[in-house]
Amino acid sequence: MSKYSRAQMILHWAISVLVLVQFAFHEAIVDAFEATLKGNFASTHPMVSAHLGVGGVIGILTALRLWIRMEAGTPEKSGNHPQIFDRLANTVHYSFYAILLLLPITGGFAWYQASEAAANAHTILRAVLLILVLVHIAAAVLHLLVWRGNVLARMWPSRN
Repeated sequence: MSKYSRAQMILHWAISVLVLVQFAFHEAIVDAFEATLKGNFASTHPMVSAHLGVGGVIGILTALRLWIRMEAGTPEKSGNHPQIFDRLANTVHYSFYAILLLLPITGGFAWYQASEAAANAHTILRAVLLILVLVHIAAAVLHLLVWRGNVLARMWPSRN
């Protein structure tokens, strides 16, 4: 297989957009959670509900994507880079799956149980996710500019 399946591509980009949305609009739930911890009624702001719902959707889509990856596999590596990067790529990818599954769990537990410990874990996982996203983007750029591989084409739908 030279490319990811269409389902893998759709899930990759859908999850990416949803994660971006979560990062961009997370302040409402942070404010509502802090109010809850102070004993105030949590806001029913639509962004709070949206954050909770989108987080759940990300968890479900991530589980589906992991299942498809286990069933369908991944494209062959290009081989025009040091082999250690294949191991690093696998580590980063499986870390993405773990974090994208744990974030909705810790976020939901924090929200529905008013758990500061779960909220702290959620915050740490959010920071690790941001680092992984930056590493993932840097690796794609490295493949493109240094090793002259078109690794992006493996995750981009073709026109035919």
